[in-house]
Amino acid sequence: MPELAVMLSTPTPEDLDDQAIDWQTLLHSGTATARQRLDYQRWQQLSPAHKNAAQEAEALWADIGLTASAEQHRAKPRRRVYRWASGLAAGLVLAVLGYGAADYVPSWSDTHHTGVGQRQQWLLSDGTRVTLNSATALSVDFTGTQRSVNLRKGEALFELADDPSRPFVVLAGQDRVAAKNGVFSVRRDAGQTRILVASGAAQVQHQAQTLELQPNQQALYQAGQVVAERQQVDANALTAWQRGKLIFNRKPLQEVLAELERYQYGRIVLPDATLGAMQISGVFDLNDPQNLLHTLEQRYGLNITYLPFVAWVH
Repeated sequence: MPELAVMLSTPTPEDLDDQAIDWQTLLHSGTATARQRLDYQRWQQLSPAHKNAAQEAEALWADIGLTASAEQHRAKPRRRVYRWASGLAAGLVLAVLGYGAADYVPSWSDTHHTGVGQRQQWLLSDGTRVTLNSATALSVDFTGTQRSVNLRKGEALFELADDPSRPFVVLAGQDRVAAKNGVFSVRRDAGQTRILVASGAAQVQHQAQTLELQPNQQALYQAGQVVAERQQVDANALTAWQRGKLIFNRKPLQEVLAELERYQYGRIVLPDATLGAMQISGVFDLNDPQNLLHTLEQRYGLNITYLPFVAWVH
């Protein structure tokens, strides 16, 4: 729950964005007290940056249609027919342990990987910061003339150290991404590769074609075919996972469940295609993986039956 606290250090813009989103989640949950609403007003007045973050979060909530509907989507408590198997529960506990603030590890190893539900962050020898998402494997190959990494699976975010003499290259299957500075992410799963630029610019080579991506643009490739090039997106929302959040804006339930499945053990099954088309909007906390599906139950009145290693959504 957000709290009004004395600021001992200057928060970063990302910190303020996260705090503002947390405030909106509380205020539109239907459980906020008058005191909490007053605290929110005081929080906004701490600085112009706080006020700006609050306005942006309020605009986001209005865009995704949660302001008026959060209360009506709160579902009545439902009895859970089954619990996850003990082995699965243990796995989820391990996932929670890996979900805390990203761990810094030295770059002496050529290969880095994360398990399901884990995120990990470390600095390469050149000062580049790399953040791995859930179930990701990446190898590093640095020499005096090149900076190269190979994303074998999963998703990684790269915050590049400036080195004009050595472009930073990411290999992802048949695709190649090169940049000299800035921030971008690359994701490989289910036969799809996605390259997203948050700042700076990146050169993407796909087969015989080369294109340049600018901030808030992405390219998608599926089984060697072009799905999208220079698609305009919200890079801040799509990279919110590095800050422990998932943000959805009118996404079909089927897509939301597929994304949530990346962060927990077992399968999530949705047999009803009509239900799968339901549009979902909201902010989900990755630091509490066991509560991801429960949040959907509460907001959208879904029935979820928990079986060993399977969650059945209906």
